[in-house]
Amino acid sequence: MEVCELHIPMISPCLDLPNQFPTTETTQGQPIEWKNHASTWTAMKNVNRWILRKNLRPKAMPNGYLACIEEERIALLDIKFSITADGHPFFQKWNISYSSDCCSWHRIRCSRITKRITNLDLSWDLQSGARFSYYTLNISLFLPFKELRSLVLFNNGNTACLPIDCFQHLVPLKRLEYLDISANYFDGKTLASLSALRSLKGLALIGNGMESDSFISALGDWLRMNRLESLDVSSNSLNATIVPFLAGLTSLKTLSLSDNQMQGRLPFKELSGLNKLEVLDLSWNEFSGDIPSLENEWSSLKVLSVSRNKLNGTSLEGLCKTKKLQELDLSSNKLIGDLPSCLGYLSSLKFFAISNNQLKTDFPSAMIKNLTMLEYVFFNDNNFEGTFPISSLINHTELKLLDLSNNNWLEVQTEYPSLLPSFQLDGIILANCIVNSSILTFLSSQHYIRYIDLSNSNMNGDISTWLFENKTNLNFLDFHNNSLTGQLIFPSHVKINLSWLDLSNNKLIGEIPVSFGFSLPNLTYLNMSRNLLQGAIPPSFSYIPQLQYLDLSNNNFSGQPSDSIGGLHQLDILDLSKNKFHGKLLPENSNLASLSSLLLNDNQFVGEIPSYLCQSRLMFVDISENQLSGNLPSCLSNLFLIILNVGGNNLEGQLLNELCNYSSLQYLDLSRNHFFGEIPSCFNLSNLEYLNLNDNLLTGLIPIALSGTPLKILDIGNNEFFGDISSWIRGAILNLEILSLKGNNFTGPISEKICNLKYVRILDLSYNNFSGHIPSCLDNMGHVESVRSYSVEINTGITWEFRPSYKGILEVKDYGGYLTIMEVEDIDFETKSRSYIYKGRIINYFSGLDLSCNQLVGKIPMEMGNMSWLRALNLSNNQLSGPIPDTLSRLTDIESLDLSCNMLTGSIPTQLAELYFIEVFSVAYNNLSGPTLGRVSQFSTFDESSYQGNPYLCGPPLIRNCTPVPSPRQGEVEGEYGNEEAIDNLLFFASFTLAFIIGFWGWMALLYFKRSLRCSLFLAVDSYSEDVLFRFNNLVAKKKVMFLGMHLII
Repeated sequence: MEVCELHIPMISPCLDLPNQFPTTETTQGQPIEWKNHASTWTAMKNVNRWILRKNLRPKAMPNGYLACIEEERIALLDIKFSITADGHPFFQKWNISYSSDCCSWHRIRCSRITKRITNLDLSWDLQSGARFSYYTLNISLFLPFKELRSLVLFNNGNTACLPIDCFQHLVPLKRLEYLDISANYFDGKTLASLSALRSLKGLALIGNGMESDSFISALGDWLRMNRLESLDVSSNSLNATIVPFLAGLTSLKTLSLSDNQMQGRLPFKELSGLNKLEVLDLSWNEFSGDIPSLENEWSSLKVLSVSRNKLNGTSLEGLCKTKKLQELDLSSNKLIGDLPSCLGYLSSLKFFAISNNQLKTDFPSAMIKNLTMLEYVFFNDNNFEGTFPISSLINHTELKLLDLSNNNWLEVQTEYPSLLPSFQLDGIILANCIVNSSILTFLSSQHYIRYIDLSNSNMNGDISTWLFENKTNLNFLDFHNNSLTGQLIFPSHVKINLSWLDLSNNKLIGEIPVSFGFSLPNLTYLNMSRNLLQGAIPPSFSYIPQLQYLDLSNNNFSGQPSDSIGGLHQLDILDLSKNKFHGKLLPENSNLASLSSLLLNDNQFVGEIPSYLCQSRLMFVDISENQLSGNLPSCLSNLFLIILNVGGNNLEGQLLNELCNYSSLQYLDLSRNHFFGEIPSCFNLSNLEYLNLNDNLLTGLIPIALSGTPLKILDIGNNEFFGDISSWIRGAILNLEILSLKGNNFTGPISEKICNLKYVRILDLSYNNFSGHIPSCLDNMGHVESVRSYSVEINTGITWEFRPSYKGILEVKDYGGYLTIMEVEDIDFETKSRSYIYKGRIINYFSGLDLSCNQLVGKIPMEMGNMSWLRALNLSNNQLSGPIPDTLSRLTDIESLDLSCNMLTGSIPTQLAELYFIEVFSVAYNNLSGPTLGRVSQFSTFDESSYQGNPYLCGPPLIRNCTPVPSPRQGEVEGEYGNEEAIDNLLFFASFTLAFIIGFWGWMALLYFKRSLRCSLFLAVDSYSEDVLFRFNNLVAKKKVMFLGMHLII
């Protein structure tokens, strides 16, 4: 008889056994030892015993590996060769060698008893960097796997399936219970063939691009899968029309419709027939309205997620009926109102998330107190108010994570009674709450805690050393933006397992302990910026080999960065800005090959920029505001630089053509150095958005190539550029938002082509030799949609992933690290009679037009009144004439208006008094006349200097008065009685005139109608006139006699 090598779990009769039988085995690939036996019976007994032993324990191949079925090993190799998969790691481990055991291959699991493959995972990991090509799946390749229970074909790029009626050919695999064909491109007919797999209990079709019509068509056939318990069709393009058809899958226990395009009310009623349902995931859709009452048929429901929808109701009482509910996720909706107290009766609840809503009510401490089975609580990012005592959690023995962050009016009371808590937290997150230093006493009892975030929580007092004692599991600690004081002290001779430490923006003092690196050797993220720390960086930093992020900016550190910094090979981001470091930029032996961001600005570094920086993978470099000298290393052009800021140094040299190789640059600042020469004509960087060459010695014309860049900010002020800008403006960058040509030698008129820059909101052409008129079309600029943030926020690549060991369905939480790497604007603009450097986010809210100190003539265009977005307007020191347009009163946001030193005439428009935000105003040294704006509103704050040099202006604050000015008391009296006196005079003259008219014409009427009266009057007049005449004649006669007598005497 002959010994046969067995590949199936059975003892079969073997024929023609040799006279040698195996007695010992080696596991080092050595030959098997054989012995002679005389008796055939003895031989047969030993053979059967040997065969039995070989089938009851893992069979050794000649190389000692566990055995697998040869038929299945060959099938796996056939699958490998049928799929185009260049460089996928798990395929590389599938060895064609006969001695290779397929049960040890990656992503394969075999039965311990039969050695047959039970689990096969061919999913494609995009993060592995491997590539696949779209291909047709040959389903018959899986038929040799007789005991296959789980088959995963996630993201395989399958577009079709062979043979026809694809998945029907898997029917012989009677044990197949789980199939994942997510992220493929199967058509509806192929999906319909799944109905033949009656043994399936779980089916995943995530991200297949399915639409509702094709899905409903396939669903009609799936109703025959009466054992199907789990269905996941998330991340497709399905709408709510499919929901009624799902009700026929009555055996479902788990249903996920997450991340589709479903709208309307939550379909609880339509799915009420699924009375075995335990898990329902409707998250990441567009459901809206109230949360309806859950049907009584769902008595088995354990998990419900409706997060990331648009639910905006006020009532949650419909959830109170689900007594067996263990996980409830209502996060990221628009829920308002109160939380009903009946939710406190969900005694089985372990996971409760209601974060990122608009709940504004007193914190439901009593409800939380009743839910004693809670393990994970997410009540963050709402508007909860009031107080929450930690003591209300005294009976929550299973509590693992508590997140109450970003409730700005929530006070967390941590004055704990003598009875210590019965739980040991994995994490606590109270950022942006109100806590006090007693929280540290509470945390001292949490010996296994891994995650602590108390940032921006109004904490003060000293950092306690015992906070780090007995915290062997602590990985994440964030205390940034508090008022913590004292020195950093760590337990001696104790290694702390921290990976993330953020103590930034506090009031810590003193030096970093010498033993810092020995105590925290596992740090990957360290941020102690914005404190009062001083001294040098200790050499022990070299014992933190995994450090990726280091930020010590905005302190008082001094000395030279030690060699310990240069030896941090994993360092990705280094920020030592705004300190007092001096000496060379970095140690000469630095090996920072992983460095992507280097921020050393605002220090006292000297010397040249080291060329060994070119050996890193730098993308963001800011070494501005130091005392560096020499030239820019030409090798920097070999880097994939996005930001390069060397402004405010003593660098020199000519701008060489190497600048044209900085193809990845978005931000370039060479300002305030000693660069000379012309801008290279090849300077046409396709990604450049910010260019600052201010305050150098550059000359020549603006190159036409510059207009081909996507620039948004261009500052070439305070150089020696010259020429007419008309030709450059003709092809200028249409996306420009800030343009400064200040302090050069440009000549000629300001071309109307400049009005095509419709997004410009800061335009500075001052201190040049421009002539001609101001274009009347400047009001085309300053479109509102151009205002945007210029801070460059990048993903640091350093992410903190906090996933406590929760075995539920719902995902717990991810934390990612983001860094605002730089505020990318820096623009010098003169306003309010001063020159300011506008930098950072403030530039987003500023706008201005400065045409001062040129040779402009003509009138100020009326259309300038339409530039309502302006905050500063400076037209001073030109030769402008004519009146001040009253349309300037429409500049309602103006803060600074300077029209001084021109030849303007006429009066100051009184409408300008409506400029309520103006802080600086000058019309000095013109030919204006008439009254000033006096002491009206904001103009009451301006003194004589705002109007001086106008000899015909009068009124306050000038000494010259337009009319006599009464004393304040007289003015008050006139104000009270002046109007009354005028009215009295008018009444007097009116009554006198009326009396005269009535009296005169009344006598005339009497004389006309009364003859006797008329005769008597005439006789009286005659008599009176004769008497008067007689007396007059006698008087004349006496005068003559007297005159004659005097004449005779003489």
